[in-house]
Amino acid sequence: MATQSNSKSGPSKGAKPAPAPAVKATPPAKPGKAKGSYEPTQEEIGIRAHQIWLSEGCQEGSDLDNWLRAEKELRSQGPR
Repeated sequence: MATQSNSKSGPSKGAKPAPAPAVKATPPAKPGKAKGSYEPTQEEIGIRAHQIWLSEGCQEGSDLDNWLRAEKELRSQGPR
């Protein structure tokens, strides 16, 4: 003798539908930045700044100048 199952496929009565997944909004582009421009990581900038520091004879007090120069160079070159 076959028995019938009382289970139904699909959601039960009174069940609320699952909420839609949150969509992450894309932040607006920063002024002066071209879409798709390369943004180097701090690690990449630090490595390049150190290379500049070594090539300039390890001059003290040039940290910020080396960092800014490295950042500018890397941005203009794009990803490697």
